[in-house]
Amino acid sequence: MILFEIYPHLLTITTQYQQVIHKPVIVNGQNKQPIVLQMAKNAKPNPAQKNASTSQPGEISDDSQLHLLKRQLFNQINPIWSDRKNLTQDLVYRVAVATNGNIIAYQPLDKTANRQVTKTPLPAFVSQTSTIPGSVHQTFASFRVVFRKSGVLEISPWWGFSKRPDVVGDKITESRILNRLQRQLTANLKQYWNGKTSSKQDLKYRVAVNKNGIITDYEPINQVAYDHFRDTPLPFMFQELHGSNVAITNEKQPLAHFRVVFKRNGLLEITPWKLYLFR
Repeated sequence: MILFEIYPHLLTITTQYQQVIHKPVIVNGQNKQPIVLQMAKNAKPNPAQKNASTSQPGEISDDSQLHLLKRQLFNQINPIWSDRKNLTQDLVYRVAVATNGNIIAYQPLDKTANRQVTKTPLPAFVSQTSTIPGSVHQTFASFRVVFRKSGVLEISPWWGFSKRPDVVGDKITESRILNRLQRQLTANLKQYWNGKTSSKQDLKYRVAVNKNGIITDYEPINQVAYDHFRDTPLPFMFQELHGSNVAITNEKQPLAHFRVVFKRNGLLEITPWKLYLFR
């Protein structure tokens, strides 16, 4: 199984909008002409535009780094998005994220998204809308953020993934240690999970633990896992351990990664993640 099969919603970059980019004039290394985005309904992104995006100074194109920052962005926005029930249509934005995970700019993609931006958490991070990437003067990653009227948050790289992203950081690979940590993780999760979920499908996650068995990161790997994450003990356990639900980005120690499935029949299934991502 490859990541593209696990993340089908992340690879759907066809939208109702097309980004028409007017390249800036570069004089002495500085942009002298702003980049303007125009939207056209029912138009598909032009694959050639990805090459145009990577030519923009400072825009991140590394898939693994994009994958990490995407999770950081989701973990910042999703917990504080409270006005989920009053949307009459999907609201779509382009959002720029700095290398440390901070949101530094956002741009509505139509008039409705601009008018109803206060129904999203974006103004809590940035005071006003901006033109991206023309207004961003530092290294950044660009994402398409969709606040669905169904109450679901969807985030994907603005230009999609060019290849399968890998898990960032050093990894624990010794079988003896992995087996111990797998047993420890299983016991910890069973202690807090009541075996119930409102989902009609299994909830699948990647969970990382350090050498002491402490959960340092977790990530949904199918859409229902995003939608029903509160049915699992992961947010509670992570909050208790770290005081926040934002993944730790400066984790320097090697981690063991596992695929954790909260099955709809109440069973818990945990296997080493290397079967899916490690080569």
